[in-house]
Amino acid sequence: KRTKSKPYPPWKKRIRLAYDYLNKRARADIMEGLDAGKNFTRRYDTKQDYVTTGGTFPSCQRSYLGERMPLPKIPEDAAKQPSGALIDDEPHDEYRVEIEGLDRVRVWVSAATGRPRRLTNENWVDGRWVALMTYDLLDFEEVAPSEDAVALDSPWTHETCDRHVGGWPYLHLFHHYLLNNNLLLHQLELPHSLLLLLHQFLAVFNLKLHWLI
Repeated sequence: KRTKSKPYPPWKKRIRLAYDYLNKRARADIMEGLDAGKNFTRRYDTKQDYVTTGGTFPSCQRSYLGERMPLPKIPEDAAKQPSGALIDDEPHDEYRVEIEGLDRVRVWVSAATGRPRRLTNENWVDGRWVALMTYDLLDFEEVAPSEDAVALDSPWTHETCDRHVGGWPYLHLFHHYLLNNNLLLHQLELPHSLLLLLHQFLAVFNLKLHWLI
């Protein structure tokens, strides 16, 4: 891993993510980096999308959420690699979805527990694979988040949040950051399995993001 020499734009982001597929709700709290202090709450159960901001100028906006909650699993057509890797001195299996000569996603999961640990997105540049983004998943807890973990911050309620048309698709963090890197997923006509993998790997509770380019 390389450390960015420039302080801006931030190359690292730390996010606390609560993801409850059974009850169809999720929340992402930006703890460090760009958008620090913002909270994104997705209530698939009530079809509502919220973003709140604290600090000197607090705000809350809400939008209609019409999409389905992504199922937290690796696509069936992701290829398991013959060799994995040691991460934190523990063996991990690698799964890969690749568009030859264009783009690939590599996922490492614990060989012992099957829990996700790391994902990298790489682009084919000048005859070699170059890492665009690395996502490290830390402090994973395989328990359902409490109601408070996915609730709006006080004093906000649905009624007091301003209505916003269009929603915030960048709560799907892979889309947000890959778009910032000019990797336009849908315009590249990526296969459905790769799009699913990019979305579904967010089924975790804490992740640390490293910008490697």
